[in-house]
Amino acid sequence: MPAWTDLKIKPSELRLDPTLTCGQAFRWQSTGPSEWTCALFGHAIDLKQTPTTILFRTLGHLKTAPTDHSHVESSLRDYLQLHISLETLCDTWTIVDPDFAKLRKAQEGVRTLRQPVVETLFAFIASSNNNIKRITMLVNKFCAYFGTPIETNKGIFYTFPEVKDIAQCVDIEGTLKELGFGYRAKYYAKTVALLCDSHECPEIFLLGLRDKSLEEARKALLQLSGVGPKVADCVCLMALDKPGAVPVDTHIWQVALRRYVPRIANVQDGIGAEQSRRLVLPEDKVELVRGLAKLLVAGQKAPSTKAYEAAQQLIIALFGPFAGWAQGMLFSGDLDTTESAAAAVKKEPAASKRKAKVDVSPVKPAKPIKPENPTKPEIPASSIKMRLRK
Repeated sequence: MPAWTDLKIKPSELRLDPTLTCGQAFRWQSTGPSEWTCALFGHAIDLKQTPTTILFRTLGHLKTAPTDHSHVESSLRDYLQLHISLETLCDTWTIVDPDFAKLRKAQEGVRTLRQPVVETLFAFIASSNNNIKRITMLVNKFCAYFGTPIETNKGIFYTFPEVKDIAQCVDIEGTLKELGFGYRAKYYAKTVALLCDSHECPEIFLLGLRDKSLEEARKALLQLSGVGPKVADCVCLMALDKPGAVPVDTHIWQVALRRYVPRIANVQDGIGAEQSRRLVLPEDKVELVRGLAKLLVAGQKAPSTKAYEAAQQLIIALFGPFAGWAQGMLFSGDLDTTESAAAAVKKEPAASKRKAKVDVSPVKPAKPIKPENPTKPEIPASSIKMRLRK
């Protein structure tokens, strides 16, 4: 086995288990005690959590992938955004919301990843009316079908395909329906067609959105099939360098309603509020925050688009330029709370964790493994057991 390399990052800055299972990445597989593996940058990347740091190694790679160890480490550091201090961000957020200190402790090391744009886009198109466990299953099926395998002594790991690889499928919608994508299959087919028809290189176009403003990037993404405001914000936050993007779903709406609305009326006057739980805001934001709280309360029984937008703007007002990172910790914390309650109802052990829920074994291909540069014969679209190529 290859030797481990120390990333020299402490647990307060990154913990693998919650970061890789909180619903932002769906291809990391638990492959050993505190070990996670995924095909990234053309390599099978192995990560290991220790009590003091994170280790990494590569288990295999594509023939076309750069093999320089320093290049792989640099790419991984960029993916994990290790140049950003999570501890410093948490210090800032705790000044605004003293209660954040408890969340910080419970969700230690949950940080936002900087993922490949194509992967993030297509993974979150699958998130519509879905849960983490099922999204993980669909994304892994997608990669096993369209991606390229990397064989390792821990199993086979599949790369996420490029748009042009998906476009070579004779019947994208029909194929994905057979893979279990249901009504979402048509979104994939339309988005692939739109990207390929409008851009010579879809990857370059999507990467170019990193240089656009949040509003411009959101507008461009919303033109794609299956992309609504939440999916657009997820892609902006997790792939397009927009740390202020705040995706809002029912979880975050409820967090805003439960965690902040009861305390907002007491901002700066402290009436009926414990001193240690008072929100601390600049004077110019107090009225904005109170107005947003009223919108949240108005949408309490049946959350409207305005109520969701109010929750989003509230998180931004509270946590500033890296509000999307704070949202990630709030989401992870609410996920833990929800699952603990569900486990209690089912009388399951308290140790029933997200890791167990989303952990998947390496996907077994429904067809022979393809070589890295396969000949692409025409094959009937009716057979899902073989790759459909033009």
